Amino acid sequence: AQEPALLEAFRRGEDVHRATAAAVAGIPVDEVSKQQRERAKATNFGIMYGLSAFGLSEQIGIPRDEAQSFIDAYFARYPRVKAFRDEVIVRATEEGYVTTILGRRRPVPELRARAQRERALGERLAVNSVLQGSAADIIKMAMVLADAEMERRALRARLVLQVHDELVFEAPPEELDDVVELARRTMCGVYRMDPPLEVSVGVGENWRDA
Repeated sequence: AQEPALLEAFRRGEDVHRATAAAVAGIPVDEVSKQQRERAKATNFGIMYGLSAFGLSEQIGIPRDEAQSFIDAYFARYPRVKAFRDEVIVRATEEGYVTTILGRRRPVPELRARAQRERALGERLAVNSVLQGSAADIIKMAMVLADAEMERRALRARLVLQVHDELVFEAPPEELDDVVELARRTMCGVYRMDPPLEVSVGVGENWRDA
C-alpha cells in the first residue's frame, strides 16, 4: 500500500502492532498496553482480509460498535491501506482475476455473483490472494535459493519444512553459524521490497525450542 506511516515504522524497526495501536489511540508508543497491542495486531491482519466489525468484536472480545470505531480510526490513520484494498477489489471485479507479485493469476468469479454474501466472499478472496499468494511466491523462491546454496557449499544441513512464512532447517552443530547466515541472507535477499524483507532466526534442539 506504500502507507507512509507504516513504512516509517518498519524502517525504524518498530513493533508495527504497537506502533499501530499508538497511532490509532493517539498516544506515545511506550504507553500502549498489552490489550491495545493485541487489538491492533488483530486489526492489522484482519482488516486487509475483509474482517468486519462483527468479526473483530468476536475475535478480541469487545462490543461491535467499539470494534467499528477502531476500524474507522485505523483507516483514518492509514488511508493508503484502505485505498490499496479498494483498488484490488475494483480491478479484480473488472478483470475477473487477481495477480500475485510474480504474476500468478487467481480467478475470482465470486465478485460478479448476484448474492451480496458471495460478493463479500469474493472481496476477501481477492485481497487475500494478492497478499498470501505473493508471500507464497517469495517463500518458494527462498526455499529454492537456500537449497541451492547449501548444495553449492556442500553442507550436510537440510531444509526440511516450510510453514507459511517460516522455514525449518536441520543442521549439525558445526554448521550452525553457516546455516543461520545462509537462511537470513537468502530469505531477506530473495526479493527486493520497500521496506526490505526481514527475518528472525531461532535455534533449538527441536522446532518448538527454536
